[in-house]
Amino acid sequence: MIRKGITLLYNKFHFTNVHFSLTTGELSLEYAVDDQYKFKEKMFFPHAPFVLSEEQRRVLSHILQYLHIAAGISYYKAFLPRCLVLDHFPLNKAEAEFFDRFYINGLGEFAVRNQLHPFACIYFPYRGGISRCASTLDFSDAALVPIGGGKDSCLTVELLQKAGIKATAIACGNPEPITEVIKLSGLDDIIIKRQIDPLLLELNQQGLTYNGHVPITGILAFVLWAAAVLYDKKYVVMSCERSSSSGNMTYDGVQINHQYSKSFAFEQDFYRLTQSITPQFRYFSLLRPLSELNIARLFTMNCRKYFPVFTSCNKAFKLDENKRLHHWCGKCDKCRFVFLVLAPFMDKQELVNLLGCNPLDDAAQMEDFELLLGLKGHKPFECVGEFKESNWAMSQLAGLPQWRNDYIVKNIVPKKYVRDNDLFTLSRKHLIPKRFNHVMVELRK
Repeated sequence: MIRKGITLLYNKFHFTNVHFSLTTGELSLEYAVDDQYKFKEKMFFPHAPFVLSEEQRRVLSHILQYLHIAAGISYYKAFLPRCLVLDHFPLNKAEAEFFDRFYINGLGEFAVRNQLHPFACIYFPYRGGISRCASTLDFSDAALVPIGGGKDSCLTVELLQKAGIKATAIACGNPEPITEVIKLSGLDDIIIKRQIDPLLLELNQQGLTYNGHVPITGILAFVLWAAAVLYDKKYVVMSCERSSSSGNMTYDGVQINHQYSKSFAFEQDFYRLTQSITPQFRYFSLLRPLSELNIARLFTMNCRKYFPVFTSCNKAFKLDENKRLHHWCGKCDKCRFVFLVLAPFMDKQELVNLLGCNPLDDAAQMEDFELLLGLKGHKPFECVGEFKESNWAMSQLAGLPQWRNDYIVKNIVPKKYVRDNDLFTLSRKHLIPKRFNHVMVELRK
């Protein structure tokens, strides 16, 4: 959070330069704020050198320009300059509108937490008459599966393997849960490294800039699109559930959703953008038809081998490696929610052993569980499910002898929803290709 009393007045945020080396796999993304600050972010794609056709190079160059704009949100939000300036890559109207939505929706939580109203300043310039030439480039019939270390990507991996889909694990960074999940999956892996400019981290630490949440999954989407070209994979198979489309609150006339870049709205927008350049490529979420409860149920049925290593606690994925936990903290919204939705489907002692604690028997967490159930306040700014999912799970536990005497279960009063039969019904709102129809059979079990 920025120090109180500091006002930032900057005029222009420049997207200055992009450079990628096919020889080393190093990507540089450069930005500038007025004449005062310059930043260079780096990403490293393994297994270089890359041998690409002329058409692959053209497509990759275009995607990296988009990635440059998407990743720039981390630097833009630190200063909130009045104007966005694209120094070398003009956008057409549809592209500009995509990035307007990306920045406005992606910075929603950031605006709330900093008590700011930056939305009117977010406007990407565009030129009329710019059209993009869709590529005829085809890809091998194989998938990249992003691994996050949590229950969702574990389930996606197992579903694809059961269906015989050729897949490669991919991750941006390699915290311990990601490394361990990939190892147990048996998949080949691609580990991309991202290096935020140290100057930005230093300014944040000094309290000289705004700081807060950015749509990291949205940035990763562009990284994965580039990776699909570099590694010749037709599909990027995400693990975003349907409840990620459910917002947290309304602020400044904008629906705020912590999980915006995991939402179906973003997935649809990103699909349209990718199809304008690479019609044969598909980015989609295999778990989109499922509720969090259904994912928890299928995870316990299909993913027992991951129980000792999977982690959904965000403290295991902090940028500062010295501050990372290698276990569940048991006291954050993510730990509480995952524990709650797994509890109806697991043996109590096994689940408690996995987390190393029992949040449901901790009186100090009562108010936090009330937030998860929508009994007060708004939905926490975290990757947690809908109120009705939390209420359903809590109601189930109240009827189970092994859980009903735990402090939270015994003392909280869940809401009763008239319509909760859809919690285990597959939604038809998804972009899953027909190629994966046989995987859908597993989702219905």
